[in-house]
Amino acid sequence: MRFLYLPIAITILVAVLNHNINKNKNPDKVSVSSYMKREENANSVRRKDISSLPYIQVPVKQLPLDITLNDEKKQSQIEKYLEQINYLSDKQMLNLIGISNTELKEKYGVANLETLTTCDQNYGKMFSNLQLYAAAIYEEYPKEAASIMEYMIKEGTDISTTYELLGRYYLSTGNTSSFDMLYSKIPDRDSIIGKTIINKLNQLKES
Repeated sequence: MRFLYLPIAITILVAVLNHNINKNKNPDKVSVSSYMKREENANSVRRKDISSLPYIQVPVKQLPLDITLNDEKKQSQIEKYLEQINYLSDKQMLNLIGISNTELKEKYGVANLETLTTCDQNYGKMFSNLQLYAAAIYEEYPKEAASIMEYMIKEGTDISTTYELLGRYYLSTGNTSSFDMLYSKIPDRDSIIGKTIINKLNQLKES
């Protein structure tokens, strides 16, 4: 009887909600009611000017994106990545890593949430394709791949593969100082993703 599972589903949902709203460094627990109150207040914030936000313009003409690989299969792949990169290059992008929807509404107004979310999604898609491109050319063009990943890290990406592959490149070229600098570039070292990146870098250093 399906309805018997409803209490379990509700329990899980409440547990997840409590986990999400308690992800803070303050030892005091944030109650569900205060969280909902904050959401209610955020939904009443009026639209604010977002024209001066740090929008990202990826310098596609300056990055090594004109690579031709000997591997035909990989060449076909990077052409697909490049198609997406070019498509996204004229879209508005913002790095909103670590900023919740509630915080966005509080800062810029609920009416801007859809626009900001789209900018964040564009950023995610662009940098995912840049990383896929860099990984695909790495074997034949490691230096060029590294330059793409260095740009990505400069713009605050938290893609763990970017740090791992660039870290491997630095170690293979004996550039230990640049490798060590990667730790300081991680956007949020205390987040799950941040800790994952640190673990991957540590494993590279120890291998």
